[in-house]
Amino acid sequence: MNLPKCPSCQGSEVGVLCGQRVVCRSCSQTKCRVFQFCCACQREWPQNASAANICKQPNCAIHAVLLSNDKITDSRSLVKGCPFFRACPGCKALLRHNGTGCPNITCPHCNKRFCFRCLRQQCFGEIDLLTLGLINRRLLFLTNIDLDSCKVVDNKQSLIDLGL
Repeated sequence: MNLPKCPSCQGSEVGVLCGQRVVCRSCSQTKCRVFQFCCACQREWPQNASAANICKQPNCAIHAVLLSNDKITDSRSLVKGCPFFRACPGCKALLRHNGTGCPNITCPHCNKRFCFRCLRQQCFGEIDLLTLGLINRRLLFLTNIDLDSCKVVDNKQSLIDLGL
């Protein structure tokens, strides 16, 4: 069984108690209390939780999916290297890119348009438009368009940014 690393200390001195509950021996020693966390959503197990072995924290399943390490690997895809799943920056709905076509998508739930790679609202991909001479700096200043390189954003940061 592949045990997760502790979300607090990033250590691997962990053991499954039962179900989704995992205990970190190192953090338990450091904190002078039993430190438990959910192996799915990687959040601390509530101390006042009942003896249930299933995580009852809000959005546990969304956290688990967004924290998975599965990435799109098709070398022909414009979203290669992206996680399979993203949370919409608008409504936080869980979305999956089919791997074909443009990285700029529109959420079917709230109609927010964003880049699946960098999660920005206006993204022109990896093409450097300034080098191509298609847009001059004055136009960029007047329109306030961000042409920074499009880089794949990690879902861990996305969870923080979305407040999930």
